[in-house]
Amino acid sequence: MQKLVTQFDAQDLNPPGRIVNSLKGDPAEQRANQWLEWGKLTADLDVALLGMPFDGASTVRTGSRHAPDAVRQALAYYTTFSTRDGNSMGHLKAADIGDIAVIATNMQESFRRLSRVMSFIFRNKIVPVTIGGDHSIAWPILEAATGCYGDQGVGVIHFDAHHDLREAHFGAESSGVPFRKALNFKEDPVAGRNLVQIGIADFCNAPAHLKYARDEGVTVFSNIEVREIGVDKVIDTAIAKAGKGVKAIYVSVDIDALDHSQAPGTAAPNASGLDARDVQRALRRLGQHPKVIGLDIVEISPPLDINDMTANTGAMLALNFLYGVGCRTQQATTKPKKKR
Repeated sequence: MQKLVTQFDAQDLNPPGRIVNSLKGDPAEQRANQWLEWGKLTADLDVALLGMPFDGASTVRTGSRHAPDAVRQALAYYTTFSTRDGNSMGHLKAADIGDIAVIATNMQESFRRLSRVMSFIFRNKIVPVTIGGDHSIAWPILEAATGCYGDQGVGVIHFDAHHDLREAHFGAESSGVPFRKALNFKEDPVAGRNLVQIGIADFCNAPAHLKYARDEGVTVFSNIEVREIGVDKVIDTAIAKAGKGVKAIYVSVDIDALDHSQAPGTAAPNASGLDARDVQRALRRLGQHPKVIGLDIVEISPPLDINDMTANTGAMLALNFLYGVGCRTQQATTKPKKKR
């Protein structure tokens, strides 16, 4: 079992790149950005928003280091209240704890800082939403999670157009390696049988990576299968597979799993991606599950975006997940109320 990190260095975190002080609404409502205002990382939080502005491992197009600010701005357009359910997630103790103090030219130290912060978060049962950054950030997060839970195990539900199971990219670390890393951690690796990949797209992957996934026992749902089967059945299977025999489930969303009509601002736009509404529904369900310990949303690239569409999509994904977490602690439901 890995050595448990119990503290983080205050210098590991910076203030959010943008603290949004506008659009805080009227007294009758609670804006999401008001609820997730900048605050210190303390052990009594229920949920936390964290930025990881690192895209130094991106192999196609960069720009995702700007996503934490863009998603924060988008949160100002939304509230904490579900009209359908008549419930709010505002009862959760929440904070935007800022950005990891990234050193753009030093991946190793940047990831060490991220891992320390995440270890504190997981140890204190805080549920984080981390906004990347490119997808390489998932491996230090998973190192922290597996270090915390040890031989109790961590499962992973991964939404993506790509397997991200490369050994390397021309010999270098890249955004395409995190889940192979996780399957091969020296201590407490993620078991292939507990990794579920959803949305893997046609014409976006190599046969060797699918073979590796199958050899390792990874469950793979293509984007086409999700449309054919329906997202609810896929999530039923994902929870069962990822959660079997483990204490915790972590969720990772690469925005390129979504169709580029809803998420154009990303390094590798997907012309045959998942519907954002299906992924929102999936994340709300996953947020409700008691084994789910956190979420990252990665590869949003504001310089490539159109009218902030992708940042808005990312904010809505985060809010649906956090609302699900809120449903754990109050009598909220994601089922429609009966008509009177």
